[in-house]
Amino acid sequence: MNISNLQSLGWSHFYLQQLDAHAFEKLQSNEWFAFRISAIHRSIIKGVGHQWDDGEVELLCPDRFKPISEHLCVGDWVIAEQVNEHYRIVDVLEAKNQLERFSNQKRQMIAANIDYLFIVTSANRDFNMKRLERYLAMAYESSIEPVIVLNKIDLTEDPEVYLDEICTLKAHNVIGVSMRQPDTLLAFNHFLYAGTTIAMVGSSGVGKSSLINALFHSTSTPNDVNQAVIQDVGGIREDDDKGKHTTTSRQLIINEQSVLFIDTPGIRELKLLSAQDGIEEVFSDIVQLGLRCKFTDCTHQTEPGCQILRALEVGELSISHWENYQKLLKEDAFNERSAQGAYAQRQHMKSFSKQILRTQSKNREAKGK
Repeated sequence: MNISNLQSLGWSHFYLQQLDAHAFEKLQSNEWFAFRISAIHRSIIKGVGHQWDDGEVELLCPDRFKPISEHLCVGDWVIAEQVNEHYRIVDVLEAKNQLERFSNQKRQMIAANIDYLFIVTSANRDFNMKRLERYLAMAYESSIEPVIVLNKIDLTEDPEVYLDEICTLKAHNVIGVSMRQPDTLLAFNHFLYAGTTIAMVGSSGVGKSSLINALFHSTSTPNDVNQAVIQDVGGIREDDDKGKHTTTSRQLIINEQSVLFIDTPGIRELKLLSAQDGIEEVFSDIVQLGLRCKFTDCTHQTEPGCQILRALEVGELSISHWENYQKLLKEDAFNERSAQGAYAQRQHMKSFSKQILRTQSKNREAKGK
């Protein structure tokens, strides 16, 4: 096991300490191998390991880790054994964090083991403060350091108007960049270290793939590190300021400096799930006001001594900010209930299907006697 090469992929003591003596011995003797999942295409799982410059390998998934979408996502670390020209997963290591959302009545994993979440928006009609608050809540809930990236600042005469508005949010890192102003990209250097994993999220067309390609000219997929396979990114359409290219699947991208990027499909609808702590972190100003209300069970409707009502009245708290806080909390609670109900229904159907199969098997046995 080549630890130094694995560290270039983001391996750390957090994952090493999860190995028992048996697994560690297997890794040391090169009977088992550690891989980081670089792509998942339905039933096909790709991973990169200590020989990552040789390209991706295909990982076979045993039944106990199926359905794949509920057990694995891009960025996960797995332990695998070699089976002919492929590798079979024997264990999935616990992730230090995980991005997820609520989609199709269930929890959907987006990516795992992330150091920074680049929340990309653009200085045009895509800019939406409420959407940024959603992404921030997702980042804080997952314990990932968010970085808000205002892209395409060349499209506006005064980008400071956008940046000043962003700075009112609960975000410590805010960057304004443009592909047409290369010097602005230097602001990224603070986050680009070997072994660091950066995930990019944002609406389709805000320039996520363009940013990845621009950060280092050598950015490439693990399939061919030396040839720098760049995603084909179109220009800006004059009618809507949107990029022509949109990523269609999540993938782990590595550059020659061993900085790792996870590009994600444009998320048209981001629904939070189990994100109350993240929401309260983003709206900590409202939480603090609520703690100063006269009554501990204040509903912030008509009660005397309500500090939130006072702040709304004097303009200290914006109505939009307050309404979005309430909306996200209600949505999160509703999605949590829906996810639990959908999970219970799926478990019931699985149990029902197994019961039918057992009955059919018994009937066949009875007929054979």
